[in-house]
Amino acid sequence: MLKTIARMLMLMSLIFLAACAGDVKPIEEPNTGANTPTQSPAMNTQKPQNTEPKQPNETSFKAELSINLKSYSDQLTEYDLPALEVLEKNLTALVEHDHTLFQSGFVNKKLADAMEPYYDEQYQYKFTDIESIDSMLPNEHQVNITVTGQRLDMAAKTVENVKMLYAIRPNDQGEWVIYIID
Repeated sequence: MLKTIARMLMLMSLIFLAACAGDVKPIEEPNTGANTPTQSPAMNTQKPQNTEPKQPNETSFKAELSINLKSYSDQLTEYDLPALEVLEKNLTALVEHDHTLFQSGFVNKKLADAMEPYYDEQYQYKFTDIESIDSMLPNEHQVNITVTGQRLDMAAKTVENVKMLYAIRPNDQGEWVIYIID
């Protein structure tokens, strides 16, 4: 009788363990590539970051803006739509190495000069996605847009994944301009 109870407990334990084991998922390494899933605008609070460089395949790297920015217009109010135009001009300037266009989008010359490290002839950019758009900021009328992609450093011969946060808002004259790239 005692053996029967012990066998039943052992059998029930094995059945229970087998049932629980069906829900176990293998551990996956985090994906730091440019194809990260788009998150809800209000949920993303991460700061932009550069990931580890990797060896480029220079023949396959193509500097480009492959984001359809118009497809994101439904995430903004009509009043905030000029932020996408400002973003597109700045990203295009980085891809095409248009220094005048790059500097024209900032709130002032001092900030444009401070953002020069992003613009360098040795860099080529490929912008592939918008990770988040946040326009519901409590203290300011500003749109924060996080752009992802890759940057080829031709001098170091490396390609790195990049995330760039753009803070765009109207200046005192009502023109939409970039207040920071981080």
